[in-house]
Amino acid sequence: MPDSKHILQRWHPLGRLGLFSFVYCVSTVLGMRLNAPNEHFSTLWPPSGVLLAALLLSRFRDWPALLLAAVLLKPFVSFPGHLPHPGGFLLSTGSALESLAGAFLLRRYAGFRPSQERVRDVLLLVGLGALMSTLLGSIPGVTLMALQGEIPWEHWSHEWRVFWVGDVMGVLLVAPALLSWSTRGLAGWSRARQVELALLLGALAAAVDLVFLVGPDTASVYHPVSYLAFPFILWAALRFEVRGTSAAMVALTAVTLQHTLAGNGPFAAGPPGSSSTERLVFLQSFLAAVGVTGLLLAAALDERRRAQDRATLLNRELRQSLHALATAQQELVHRERMAALGELSASVAHEVRNPLGVIANSVAALSRMAGPTHGTSWELLGVMGEEVARLDHLINGLLDFARPQVPRLLPQPLCPVVDGALEAASRTQPHTTRVRVTRDMEPALPDAPLDAQLLHLALSNLFTNALQAMPQGGTLHIGLGQVPARGGVPQAHVSITDSGPGIPPEVMARLFEPFYTTKASGTGLGLAIVRRIVEAHHGSVEVHSTPGQGTTFIVLLPLAEASRSAA
Repeated sequence: MPDSKHILQRWHPLGRLGLFSFVYCVSTVLGMRLNAPNEHFSTLWPPSGVLLAALLLSRFRDWPALLLAAVLLKPFVSFPGHLPHPGGFLLSTGSALESLAGAFLLRRYAGFRPSQERVRDVLLLVGLGALMSTLLGSIPGVTLMALQGEIPWEHWSHEWRVFWVGDVMGVLLVAPALLSWSTRGLAGWSRARQVELALLLGALAAAVDLVFLVGPDTASVYHPVSYLAFPFILWAALRFEVRGTSAAMVALTAVTLQHTLAGNGPFAAGPPGSSSTERLVFLQSFLAAVGVTGLLLAAALDERRRAQDRATLLNRELRQSLHALATAQQELVHRERMAALGELSASVAHEVRNPLGVIANSVAALSRMAGPTHGTSWELLGVMGEEVARLDHLINGLLDFARPQVPRLLPQPLCPVVDGALEAASRTQPHTTRVRVTRDMEPALPDAPLDAQLLHLALSNLFTNALQAMPQGGTLHIGLGQVPARGGVPQAHVSITDSGPGIPPEVMARLFEPFYTTKASGTGLGLAIVRRIVEAHHGSVEVHSTPGQGTTFIVLLPLAEASRSAA
């Protein structure tokens, strides 16, 4: 099937038919001018390549119009100013049938691609389109002219060879250029690559033109023109694939035909007794060898390049898959470890809480029964009470981490939750009076879908950490506002900035890990619980810190979910 979405498929059918008719008429005129004097057929017949390319680039339903146009136009254009003879329509019908057969075989059974990106496509075009299908037009055409008495029967084989060579060369030189440029154009080429192609074509034409002008006047099998074209064709195949190679062959054919018809060059100075047609046939053989070699090389390199690109893409996808698999495996191991840790924490907390309650009650009873408040017994009871409170705080953290609650998201204002969390954290810190608190809160902030109790716990932990980072006093800045939408969802922005010593980079890497802490009396669960609560609110936690310049925690919560949560 033809390559999809080439430029001609976007045209109106009448526009495509008009373009084909114009190109077909121009190629017919060109073919008639290339006809040697006193000869019936041209050794290069471009209309055969034009019609075959048009059929390969068109849909099946467009074929009848194209074939009818070719049958009717050829007799009128070949002999302008004269009414065409019925035999002329028979000849044009035979030429149309050969193109129809070639296009049908290539499209229906061979799986031909007009872009000719594979060696298989070039071989199919040469075999079916150029060598075999042209027999359907050349044999009946020469036989018809012999029956009409226009050529003698003894010259049948010679005329048939000229006819067949002309059609073959029309397909080999014209069809690859039309097919490759119609399907791909300049796609994939930079401006520098396009300039390089123009330089290549100009250098090829100039070099061959120079050799033909200064070459010997006698035939020589060692004439350099037989080899000079190959470096340029190899250059085109290596750098510009089939498109550049076909364009280089068109340029080479134009220059060599012009000089040969003018009597210049080695192909014009043929052996003694040879006719001009035989010399042109010799030239076409040379062009066919060069063209087929270049097209095969270009297709092979293009196919290899695309195979390398596919291999590179597959390797990249494989690396991405392996990375994703490794990340998923690490996440799975982490989740399994956290699940086991959570079960263990819940079990330990359950077993410790009851004895701890008995100890706390006993300490309270002993405190009431103790004597003077300044004795040693009173001090020991105070130490026991502090340790019981610390253990109770640790157990509560373990339970919160092991059995996280699912938040009930209801739309409500965020400012009271922030104020309540700050007040709760301030009551637990003895040095709060030495900390100056500044606020920058947006008054008209929309309601956010949140669980006030759980978010209060998360923000209290953040405020507590900020206050503990400034034991000698400092500045605590609280920001509350709205930031631009992320993924279409507007975000509430809560920032908590302290003027403490900051967080070292090695600590930042493990900041949210459970049970990791740098405090002597810490549990390492506070920030892990904060992140879990915020993520349960479909938000995120960010931290920015510079050693010696303080730390900023940023909590982002969605606002646009409010209406759906309320529903």
